[in-house]
Amino acid sequence: MEKYIESERIFLRPVQDDDIDAIYSYHSLEEVAKYQYWETYTREKAIEFVNQYANQDLQQRDEWIGLMIVNKKDNNIIGDCAIKVTDHYVEVVCNIPPLYQKKGYAREALGLLIDYYFQNTDIKEIVGITDSENKASIKMMDSLGMKRCADFEEKILCKGLWSIEHKYILQRSNLRN
Repeated sequence: MEKYIESERIFLRPVQDDDIDAIYSYHSLEEVAKYQYWETYTREKAIEFVNQYANQDLQQRDEWIGLMIVNKKDNNIIGDCAIKVTDHYVEVVCNIPPLYQKKGYAREALGLLIDYYFQNTDIKEIVGITDSENKASIKMMDSLGMKRCADFEEKILCKGLWSIEHKYILQRSNLRN
């Protein structure tokens, strides 16, 4: 794995032990946890996150891998991505605190991951699953050329509420411009 994947504004790097405070600072916010399966974080949960997702190998199969999104200008952490690589597809998730939302960082990070996996592996699809009410996530995936999978609409009970999940897919054969 390359140590960093980078664009003009950000770089992605593996989760590290010294990320605990930053992860806790935004994973503890209801606005960040709202569409996730997990409840708002405690500091102990942030430690568990670091211990579980600090995998250095971007091509490790069938395990979630955590990457921090870092602003190149000031080295501030502006969110994280989690990816799960299988033999045929990569599933991606992104968490951005409110301070950095609506600035294109999630789109930029996921674009970097799309480019990395399509250029460096034989992965056929990039997959994102989102709550049908998460309009920002849907808009971002649309902007990356991901298409809603018509045959996937899953009703789940999450945090005591029913929600509907949609799957979005970008196939290697339909790369975005």
